[in-house]
Amino acid sequence: MRLESDPFLSLANKIPNQHIEGTDKKIAGYYCTYIPEELLEAAGMFPYRIRATDNTDTDKADTYMVRFTCSFVRSTLNLALDGEYDFLDGLFICNSCDHSRRMFEIYDMVVFKRDGFNKLVPRFYIALPHIISEEGFQWFYEEIRELKEKIEKAYDVEITDEDLRSSNALYNQNRHLLRKIFDLRMLDSPKLSGTEALQLSIANSSVPKDIANQELERLLKIFKKREGLDTQGKKRILLIGSVVDNIQLTKLVEESDAIIISDNLCFGKKTIMDDVDNTMANPLKAIAKRLYFRNPSCPRTMDDHDRRLNFIKQEIQKGAIDGVLLQRINNCDLHGCDNMLFEHELKNLNIPVFNFDRENFQADTTRLQTRIEAFLEMIS
Repeated sequence: MRLESDPFLSLANKIPNQHIEGTDKKIAGYYCTYIPEELLEAAGMFPYRIRATDNTDTDKADTYMVRFTCSFVRSTLNLALDGEYDFLDGLFICNSCDHSRRMFEIYDMVVFKRDGFNKLVPRFYIALPHIISEEGFQWFYEEIRELKEKIEKAYDVEITDEDLRSSNALYNQNRHLLRKIFDLRMLDSPKLSGTEALQLSIANSSVPKDIANQELERLLKIFKKREGLDTQGKKRILLIGSVVDNIQLTKLVEESDAIIISDNLCFGKKTIMDDVDNTMANPLKAIAKRLYFRNPSCPRTMDDHDRRLNFIKQEIQKGAIDGVLLQRINNCDLHGCDNMLFEHELKNLNIPVFNFDRENFQADTTRLQTRIEAFLEMIS
């Protein structure tokens, strides 16, 4: 029994949902998983991760951004220009990459200045260090502390330590449930497909976490009782690289006689492996510590490639992986550099690897599927 049409998982297939339409909370749109969601939750907001699901062109966005900009960012801008993100009550941006950082100005100059759009949407920006060090952590913590003050002033709220601890506990529970579900992917007979896992992650970022946790508990029970998927003859794949925010890519892979057992994606395992240490005296610093030191890091973090490689090695061993798919969205230099290194390192370990570039929305699916099928056939 496939669960791709489950009401909760189906929230991943579109931008608006009933939780957006029915909430009385301020909706905080954010681009990157380095934005401290726990802080937004503690402020009484509804964090919603911005994505480009179901977008099929970037014609409007190309007016404002050159085509050398990654198509994920241009796709999200295209949707915003069409009014898909008019429900936002706040926009949170960081310098995760130069492409997404530009959204801070463009939303203000273009999206929020469109004819007929009259809502005041506060914008917030934090700067992330590129190197892990104690000095860098203090810098990052100060950015988070100043962000807290700006949120309190913009929305006339007080964020207490008690609010932060409660939010930290809620998010720790969320990550714990996701890890338990994702562990069921690693079994000899996986209990869920890579496509279902991706839907789960995307849906989880699109609803308030108290609702998400209820749904994850429900689905965990279903997945545990479910018979393992029929994977006879299918290659067990690890998917790595740029953001994947729709199921077109995972379905294409899994319709090619493969099953995605694990991943290193920011809609996936990359963001759920570490929890906030809620025993720390300063709950805000605890949030900053999890984000800054988390493992695996994003390839924007310099001199940390070895930790990312070790995470991949562990996933290959735990998941009995047959082959690795390295993908990047065109013009994504961060994942391009990391994938190039991974390709050589994994080949030296005799692990089959296929490294390819793509656009955020699948256009030439037939050609890409043919290349993936050829790679799978080469795996002994």
